Amino acid sequence: MKKDFVSVIIPVYNGEKYIGRCLESVINQSYKQIEIVIVNDSSKDCSLEIIKQYLADNPNITLINNCTTLGAAESRNCGLKHTDSEYVLFLDCDDWIDINCIEKAVNKFHQNPQVDIVIWEIKTSYSYNKISSRYSYCYNNVLTNKMALSLLSHTIDNEFFLSPLLGCKLIKKELIDTHNILFPATIYEDDMFTFLLFLYSKKIALITGKCLYYYQHPESLTHHFTDKYIEDFFNTFNQLYYYIKDEKYKIYYYKYLDKCLKSMINSMLNNISDIHMQTMYKAQILKSFYKNINIEEYYQYSFSLTI
Repeated sequence: MKKDFVSVIIPVYNGEKYIGRCLESVINQSYKQIEIVIVNDSSKDCSLEIIKQYLADNPNITLINNCTTLGAAESRNCGLKHTDSEYVLFLDCDDWIDINCIEKAVNKFHQNPQVDIVIWEIKTSYSYNKISSRYSYCYNNVLTNKMALSLLSHTIDNEFFLSPLLGCKLIKKELIDTHNILFPATIYEDDMFTFLLFLYSKKIALITGKCLYYYQHPESLTHHFTDKYIEDFFNTFNQLYYYIKDEKYKIYYYKYLDKCLKSMINSMLNNISDIHMQTMYKAQILKSFYKNINIEEYYQYSFSLTI
């Protein structure tokens, strides 16, 4: 394993409008021991041509071309196989980071060897040139894994919470390798992967004043809703359930399920205006819920489901 090196894994599918901005934010980091692994997921636009221009000038970029479109989850898993850096960052091609995020995160690892993940703040950027604060922290706290799971799942009331987005996290690759953490082939891959990272971590550190810029545009997944969202949601949480071997972590699982389910329902309501379609999707969600979830356990830990 390459000590102190950082691998930035970037899956790209039809990202010609955004990939240049993303790469510039990584290439120009103040920290220089960085390898960039780009997984071109069989893009149909000019993404590959743009990437090749960067390849010519940046020997630290590795390009992997998927023969067919595998999706972001499998592309990230593929990227993981091609890196042996000490740390790893997963960045979506339409997002970008402040240019000294990585240096500040690596310093945090050096200060506390028990830290497995460093998290920075998130701002949401919109296609109409607006930026809003999404997740911000007042202090450079170091959290236990239980506290991190509480803030991810909203198990406790608090002044701030943690996001499942991966572009705000620098992760020790040893944590991923030791516990064989992989992305599920669903559109909720971030949710499961982040929960497992926190579950197996010793300590999680926060840093203030540095940001992931999470870009929202009309093509974003958050601006669509289909049957697949429901199917993938319950598939993801069924897979996640089998990792919860210790009873004391089930409260975080069910609170997280509850939080994410509410988010999915809100996404459906925000994207589907037809009342008949909303009613149909609600019925489908309720049916899938009772089919896939251990109802007796669920009501031991959470009582707030409303569909």
